[in-house]
Amino acid sequence: MKIGKFKTKTTCRICGTSSFKLVIDMGFMPHAGDFLTKKEIGKELYYPLKIWQCKKCGLVQILDVIPPRVLFRNYHYLSSVTLTKHFTEYAKEMYRKYLRDKSFVVDIGSNDGVLLYPLKKMGVKVLGVDASKSVADVAAKKGIETMVGEFGKSIAEKIVKTSGKVDAIFANNVLAHIDDVKTVFRGIKILLKEDGVLVIELHYLPDLIKKLQYDFFYNEHLTYYTLTTLSRLMKRFGIVPFDVKKIPIHSGSIRVYAKFIGNRKHGKTNRLKRFLNKEKDVNRLLAKNILNFSRKVECHKKVFLNKINNIKSGDIKIVGYGASGRANTLLNYCKLGKKQIDYIVDESPERYGKFTPGTHIPIINPEFFRKDKNAKYVLLLAWNYKEEIINKEQKYINKGGKFIVPFPKVSIFP
Repeated sequence: MKIGKFKTKTTCRICGTSSFKLVIDMGFMPHAGDFLTKKEIGKELYYPLKIWQCKKCGLVQILDVIPPRVLFRNYHYLSSVTLTKHFTEYAKEMYRKYLRDKSFVVDIGSNDGVLLYPLKKMGVKVLGVDASKSVADVAAKKGIETMVGEFGKSIAEKIVKTSGKVDAIFANNVLAHIDDVKTVFRGIKILLKEDGVLVIELHYLPDLIKKLQYDFFYNEHLTYYTLTTLSRLMKRFGIVPFDVKKIPIHSGSIRVYAKFIGNRKHGKTNRLKRFLNKEKDVNRLLAKNILNFSRKVECHKKVFLNKINNIKSGDIKIVGYGASGRANTLLNYCKLGKKQIDYIVDESPERYGKFTPGTHIPIINPEFFRKDKNAKYVLLLAWNYKEEIINKEQKYINKGGKFIVPFPKVSIFP
């Protein structure tokens, strides 16, 4: 095992204190998003994966930080592969509530333009910002202008100088990836109009803990928020939420609508007030559940491995479905490799012919799996898309195929 370079933070990303409690130590893991070519097998680097909670403000976070140039140099995740419908509906809502023809918006962590593309078709002026050149190139092919870089003060100033301030800023599933998250909000403060809207989507920590989603822990995800911790962060920059709603993606997320404190255009909704009141109880339960989280994860791991080993003892072929960061966390933490999983299918052509880091399982086109008569069981690594995948693979089920669903509880479907 070769250990890669990383730096260890000593202070909380929100409040700056240095008092933490350990949530779970998952050992050393390869970079979860670094899918390997055949020549790279065995050369991947490993990094510590420890999850901590700040004792003062409650933010759950990873303190060992891999340099962004390592994390995103070969970034292979394309949002359009699985989330086009979600972002199309999202775009319609934004246009209906907050935008109009010729409004100007910026998407931080815009990926392949999955949100900006439908907005542009509606007549909105769009600009993406993404740290990965590879996904920015995909967006550019769709006609979505994208700046490559880490969003902050300098990029915000450049946009203001060339194009002016914006009516809305979006940050979807990106805050978790950023070490110095305060830099992002300094940029937002410069770029957003006084009556503009900031909309953030992120995974909701209480759902992660409740459903034992330890597969969502990996080094790209540096922070894990509740609405309370996010609000504490935003308030430092004169920004407050005015609405929030739960959304089902990633098996439990929230969409937060925010504004500058002085913006009277958008009043706080009753839904926000109810959510914050409920979260007071959620935070108390969360504190209790976090104490037992590591123990529950170990119990889940044992049950999961017993199920896999019992199936495999009958010399039955198991394949994986969905090559992703969270899949790699699960495979490496549970030490599942080629002996248990013959191959993994994935919808993203970017990953065909590559191998999972650490476990070295080949990734192939789903069409191969659909013709494979010996694949009696499928480990649903992309379990958070269970309904969509099962609907797509009805022919496999009708022929007697079964899915092993690892979360929230280990189960077999049908």
